[in-house]
Order: sequence, then C-alpha cells, then structure tokens
Amino acid sequence: MSKFTIEERSIVRSIVATLSIKRIPESEIIKEVERQTHKTITKRFLYYLKQSIKRDSFKWYSQLRQGEYEYIHEFKERINEIIWLQKKHHEIIDSPNESTANKQSSLAELHRLNITLSNYFDVAPSIVNGFTVSTSQPNKAENSDREQQDKDIIV
Repeated sequence: MSKFTIEERSIVRSIVATLSIKRIPESEIIKEVERQTHKTITKRFLYYLKQSIKRDSFKWYSQLRQGEYEYIHEFKERINEIIWLQKKHHEIIDSPNESTANKQSSLAELHRLNITLSNYFDVAPSIVNGFTVSTSQPNKAENSDREQQDKDIIV
C-alpha cells in the first residue's frame, strides 16, 4: 500500500471493507478502488488487505469483549454524540440568520439522527444485558452474578 497516500489508504480500506461486507466480487472491488483512487491493486494485495481488516476488527472486538463496561461506555458515548449533533441541528433550525436551504438540510439530518438514536435505544437493553458483547453463554452461577451486576449498571 506504499504507493497510496495516507488519505488514499484510508479510502482503499473503507472501499474494501464496505464492498466485502456486501459480498461484491473481487474484480468489482478492484475496479472501484481504481475508479476512486486512479490507482490499481492486485488480487493478492486485496487478499492481504482483507486479512488485515479482519485482524484489526477481531482485535478491536476482542478488546471490547474483555472490557465489558468499556463497551457500554463506548456505546453511551455514541449516544451522547448523536444528542450533541441533534442540539447543533436544532440551533441551525432555530437560527434566524440561516438560509432556508440550510434549515431544510438540518431538518433532514435531524430526522436521520432521530432514527439512529431510536435504533440505538432499541438495542441498548441487549447490550447492557450482555447479549451482544459475549459470544459464549456463561454457566448458571456466572449468569446469576451477571444479572446482579446488570441491575447495578446505570447508562
């Protein structure tokens, strides 16, 4: 990836990750990278890049699983970020100095943020109860301890 600038590397990784999730064929991914960066990559490089993305994702996921409450904290930070963005869009909408086009854009974005926040609140109970974080089922004794801990959590 040395022939790419730092910004292009980020774009290439994003393209590969997004299109791989969508199960787009490798040849199409290579074409999309070339279309957006005007540089080509080989199938071998694509393979190594996918492996790198998988390793990074697994490492990140493992860290979140091991630090149970850090994951909940991170989730809450995303919610706080959305709430902050909503406030900023309300300020734009309420501002007499903003153009109608800006206000309309802010209304549309506010609607998207509301949907995102609603989705976050829909999944929050399962995250707090540990259903999303853990991939293994704890035994009955651990489960009762976990339930007691969950009652003490305030998000």
